[in-house]
Amino acid sequence: GGVTPASATAVCADTAVPAAEIPELLAALVDRSLLQLAPGTGRYRMLETIREYGAGRLTGPDAVRDRAAAHFTALMAHHDPHLRGPSQLTAMKTMGAEYDNTLAALRHLCATGNADGAIALALTLAWFWQMSGRQSDGAYWLSEALAVPGGAPTPERDCARAVYLLNRTDLLSGITAGEAADDRKEMRELAGRLLDHPRLPSHYRVFGPVLLFLLDPAAALGIFPALAAGDDVWLAGLAHMFQAEIASNGGELDEMRTHVDAALSRFRQAGDRWGQAAILPMRAQLRRYDDLDGALADLDAARTMAAGFGALSLGDQLYSDLRWVDLHLRRGDTGRALALLGAARDRALQASSAEMLAVVDAWEAGVRVRLGELDRARELLGKTFAGEQLLTLAGCTRAALAVAVGDPAAAEAALGEAYAAALATGELPVLSSVAVHGAELEAARGRFGESAMLLGVASRLRGTHDRTDPQVRALTRRGRAALGEDGFASAYGKGWELDPATAVTVADPAARR
Repeated sequence: GGVTPASATAVCADTAVPAAEIPELLAALVDRSLLQLAPGTGRYRMLETIREYGAGRLTGPDAVRDRAAAHFTALMAHHDPHLRGPSQLTAMKTMGAEYDNTLAALRHLCATGNADGAIALALTLAWFWQMSGRQSDGAYWLSEALAVPGGAPTPERDCARAVYLLNRTDLLSGITAGEAADDRKEMRELAGRLLDHPRLPSHYRVFGPVLLFLLDPAAALGIFPALAAGDDVWLAGLAHMFQAEIASNGGELDEMRTHVDAALSRFRQAGDRWGQAAILPMRAQLRRYDDLDGALADLDAARTMAAGFGALSLGDQLYSDLRWVDLHLRRGDTGRALALLGAARDRALQASSAEMLAVVDAWEAGVRVRLGELDRARELLGKTFAGEQLLTLAGCTRAALAVAVGDPAAAEAALGEAYAAALATGELPVLSSVAVHGAELEAARGRFGESAMLLGVASRLRGTHDRTDPQVRALTRRGRAALGEDGFASAYGKGWELDPATAVTVADPAARR
């Protein structure tokens, strides 16, 4: 909050107060203790009691608030493009300092029925909300702006609706399955309209392809290459990032690596540190299979860059923590992994987030099974899980628990549920986890050739050999001990050499009955 000479001048425009006298008037108000000058900021603030009095005086004509809204709309529109370039930290600082004032302006536009003005101002904040971890603010204010009656159908309104729907796709958004289905239907219609708007600003042009990506990655793959090959360096980086995600989901890690490197190069060229912080964890994902030090370095660099933009949202913080948990487990540092999960649990409890707590429960249960703490694992798994990826994780962990207690029938049933959930994601690396746990079940049955083959299937599905996962390494040692080096390599190769579609079929537990 507060006021600067520039914002005071804008609010006093077309009044009896000359613009040239504004600095002197502000200084006089400081002398009278009506304002305080914040050191080193150039911003003037009121004492709370005086602010309340001033707010009460504004209940009459809206002219002052109209001028303030116009000023902050113009200010945000000026700084928004700089969020995607080398001056983004300066832009973030200014937008953050004026955030309360800008929300007051947005509230005024909504309250006075200025639908187009509310949409315009909300859109200038869309990227700021994302970068500063304020996605919940974004969802609320976009909803408020979109609810103002009288707004005509425009590309800008479609963009605002797209950002609103994208904010609701997160696992932690708390929407119901019915709401999610309705959202997906609207996304398809909205994507079509946005793709038909060829003259959108660059950061708006990505909304249509991103909506399509969430619905049909293969269809989106036909659009992103043109954006990646365009003259807009920042947009090209974003397009490469989404192509990397599509390649990852298909288990095509060489292609993913190409797009990750290209995205990182484009974001560096654009001077976008936030984009680099977003792509480095994807490079860490690639490195974790054979270069744990490199993966840790990437996550550390991403964390350092992201820190300059403020606190992460609950969801982003959780996903960041889980990447670190995975690497700590691969390095054998179970204590640090559990400490991170404990911190995530505390945040979930403080936020009363059942969705976030379920994610932590499922991850911790897997760790507890590996530690032999089966009662604690059973307790954690006695919850209701939702979402295909979480159902896959919970199902695989239940299978591991059943193997640990000598109940292969229960393990097979749990793997069947995990396979169905993983298949619904359409992501081959998610299915690879089911194959690894299937290999564990077959090893427990003494069928080491089948176990080795399934490890090969898992590698085919994820797109690479995993040389650092403790479970895979333990099963590999057992398989080599039982089959010999050549026997294990032969059985593993049968799975690795399958085409992806056949590997998906072979990973089905029902195929081994």
